[in-house]
Amino acid sequence: MRSKGTLFFLAVMFIIVGIVLTMENLYVFKGFSVHWPIFLAIVGCGFVMLFYRKSRDDVVLLWLGTFVLLLGAFFYYLNYTSWESLENLWPVFLGLIGISFLSIGIIKKNLIFNIFAISFIALYLIFTMVFSLSTRLWPMSFVIFGTALLVLEYLRRNMKL
Repeated sequence: MRSKGTLFFLAVMFIIVGIVLTMENLYVFKGFSVHWPIFLAIVGCGFVMLFYRKSRDDVVLLWLGTFVLLLGAFFYYLNYTSWESLENLWPVFLGLIGISFLSIGIIKKNLIFNIFAISFIALYLIFTMVFSLSTRLWPMSFVIFGTALLVLEYLRRNMKL
């Protein structure tokens, strides 16, 4: 029965968002389209809640929920700054993927998810330093890579895998 309630809530949410955006396109309302990323955040929270409502076995729900929630927050940030800054902020997507894997790694205490998380977060940091901050910082990628290896070794020892 939970899936019927979830489907009903999702259907009602789509109808309300559709009506509000149509009213804005017809100039009845103003300024609602800037807040569209909140819809992504709500959907992401829904996936996370589904993960916790079920037996916590479907890690895809947790990963997808975390990613969509963070993506909504990032897009909301871009709505109030500038979408043109995305040319320098594209590595953030790698960081969001890494944080999503980290959420699974923390909950499930599984080394493979932590490896993916640390790898994507390290790539995010490396690409941010090289492409967004300064091309002179590329040697820091070695420091980040070495630190990531140390963290992975620490996790491997503590998880006894």
